[in-house]
Amino acid sequence: MTDDRWTDADDALLAMHMLPTEHPVALTAAIWEALDDYEANSGALSTWVTPECRDDWGDFSTVSEALASQALALVGTARQRAGEADIAFVWLIRKGAPAAPARMSQEDEAVIIGAIFTWVWRPELGGWRLHSVGGAMPEADRLPRTSPNAAPAIDFVEI
Repeated sequence: MTDDRWTDADDALLAMHMLPTEHPVALTAAIWEALDDYEANSGALSTWVTPECRDDWGDFSTVSEALASQALALVGTARQRAGEADIAFVWLIRKGAPAAPARMSQEDEAVIIGAIFTWVWRPELGGWRLHSVGGAMPEADRLPRTSPNAAPAIDFVEI
């Protein structure tokens, strides 16, 4: 018996929901949801960002509004560079974007990156902490790393 209504998107959603809660993708989903009501969640959001950039976040309204202004979907795998296991990038891609230069292609499907969540492994703070949300993946020397290349293994795509 097969379910003709089950799609690849359903497979991806199931895989994402099976990730541990401390995985950067699961954390990105939780932060993104918390940003929907950033005023009520500002205390919790503050605990999930790196202390070095806490003041840069303000009241979280800027990032909340920037993400809300786009139709986005969460990519279910993190990205990591070789030799930088303590840094993870999680992409939100634009859904139904008009024809534009692709930032990444997979097979015949062009994907436009709408936002990149940059996570840094901070064991002294209890785990992964969000450093930035933006349009680029910062270089490692620009991030507040306290345990370079030492982090728990995560399911990732190497970039």
